[in-house]
Amino acid sequence: MKKQEQQEYMEKYKKAKEKGVPFFPNIIFKDVIVSLILLIILVCLAYFLGAPVEERANPNDANYTPRPEWYFLFLFQLLKYFPGKLEVLGAMIIPGLFILLLLLLPLLDKSPKRHFRQRPYASIAAVLVIIGVVGLTMLALNEAPPPQETVVVDKAADLYSRNCANCHGPTVDVPPGTDLHMVIAAGTHEGMPSWGGDLSTDEIDLLAGFILSPNGSALFTQQCSTCHQGTLQAVGDPIELTKVFNEGKDYPPHAGLDIPTWNETLTSKEIDSLLNFLAAPDGQRLFVINCSGCHGQGIAFNGTDAELEQLIAEGGHEVVMPGWKGTLTNPELETLAAYVVDPQPDSEGSKLFGQYCYACHGDKVPSAPDKASALVMIRSGGSHITMPIWGEILTQDQIDALVAYTKESGNQTGVIAGEKVFSDNCTACHGQYGQGGPNPALAGDIIAPISSSEYLKTRDDATIRKIISMGQPDFGMSPFASNYGGPLDDDQIAAVVAFIRNWETNPPVTPEPTSTPVPTSSGAIPGGEVSFSVNVFPILEARCFACHHSSDGQGGYDISTATLTVSSGEGGPWIIPGDSGNSKLIGLLKATTDFKMPPLGDPLTDGEIQIIIDWIDAGALDN
Repeated sequence: MKKQEQQEYMEKYKKAKEKGVPFFPNIIFKDVIVSLILLIILVCLAYFLGAPVEERANPNDANYTPRPEWYFLFLFQLLKYFPGKLEVLGAMIIPGLFILLLLLLPLLDKSPKRHFRQRPYASIAAVLVIIGVVGLTMLALNEAPPPQETVVVDKAADLYSRNCANCHGPTVDVPPGTDLHMVIAAGTHEGMPSWGGDLSTDEIDLLAGFILSPNGSALFTQQCSTCHQGTLQAVGDPIELTKVFNEGKDYPPHAGLDIPTWNETLTSKEIDSLLNFLAAPDGQRLFVINCSGCHGQGIAFNGTDAELEQLIAEGGHEVVMPGWKGTLTNPELETLAAYVVDPQPDSEGSKLFGQYCYACHGDKVPSAPDKASALVMIRSGGSHITMPIWGEILTQDQIDALVAYTKESGNQTGVIAGEKVFSDNCTACHGQYGQGGPNPALAGDIIAPISSSEYLKTRDDATIRKIISMGQPDFGMSPFASNYGGPLDDDQIAAVVAFIRNWETNPPVTPEPTSTPVPTSSGAIPGGEVSFSVNVFPILEARCFACHHSSDGQGGYDISTATLTVSSGEGGPWIIPGDSGNSKLIGLLKATTDFKMPPLGDPLTDGEIQIIIDWIDAGALDN
């Protein structure tokens, strides 16, 4: 370009520059074109590549670690250096001051110079900010996210959320008198599983307390969970729980602890909620804890619910026992006194107690330190028991549950009616207290106890009803339901089930473990011959009976009798008499794989296995 043309161009450029370019429409048009191009690019990327969307948020998944977008990482990394109360400084004050500085920059920096070398302070500050942002971002990217650990604050609420909320929603409407512990443990309606095998008794108690008093669960977490990681030692005992809250710091286990005075810090409604949570108003257990000591299994009360509620709430009634001297002969008094000191079923004392004492004492035999004291008490009688004023101890919900259970226990399908039906039809084989014993219908068979808590926890009411209704012919038990040819109608069977279930919370008989001789180093039983009934069956009953007690037992194996123990089992008998080495049972007992027996719990000890081996090698006799 010639010099003259260059001068003309510069003059035109200078004039155009002095005149300026209009913002509208010239600059706006260019911005719109660029924005449209960028929009088209983003639409194409979204359509052909797609946006990386993560899974829908799941509040039950504690394994997900949320992280901010990369352009916010520096800010979250900055927060790590301002913990606790200083967090507001890193989250709001420092970023706020930086944004304010940017807004004021045109007013603070009026220098016409643009080159960074001519603006050292502004340039250094900008470089330091960029280095800080990039550095914090790199630190955040390189640091692994902290492990996510779910901290359960309210254990009862967590149990409900994980096990019940999916079907029942936030709350459950429980009819009065419902044995909620049994419902949860056994599962008693369609679609509800039996939780007894998945949850411990303490967890079921927590769950029952939460369902009946969710506010109490929250209060327990706030007031008690700092010291009590589980539940209180007094849980289930309303009298003891009332002492806890009334005595506060004076309650012996709380001595020396800095605890609040709950009667002052909590309202009466809050205390009721907390007591209902800790002693969930399950009528049956309340009756067993508070009433069975005097009233046995139940009370046949013929009044209205309101009258029974008043009777329980007001309490204070003194029981006057008549003096039996003159009514009973001296030998009868002696016999009854001996029975009180040492109750023996099916004895003459038992008959006398049923005839003269059952009306007041029910099946609960009063205790006496010795025969002489019992004899004085029986001869003279007098006032000896005063009913507590339960209205000062139990909450209204608990009294309502107790009323409902008491009325239920005395009706034609309740515990009291069931006791008589059981006595008339079942004691010949199962014993008065369900303790079992030799089977009169099948020689060599031992009937296991049905009154132990272990037996009842593993069998729901529907199972017990089926056993009673259909019988167990293989064990010599005939059907009892009228539609199967038996003598009992539906109400009578329901009453027997209620009576048997009543044993779960307070088993009348705890079977004593049978002592099993331990083999010597040579593998021999001291005393000689190995007995199936004395040495072998107790081992099998304790470890194998749950799965192999009937003809439809797992693997087709049935240990209910010596004959079946030898002859049953899928794929041929599991025992070959005289040959323990080739007996499948021994292989399963010694196995360490998934096919071992028992599949759960500890394996049999070497001594226990050796006893079974000795019995097989001796011919697997029914002895």
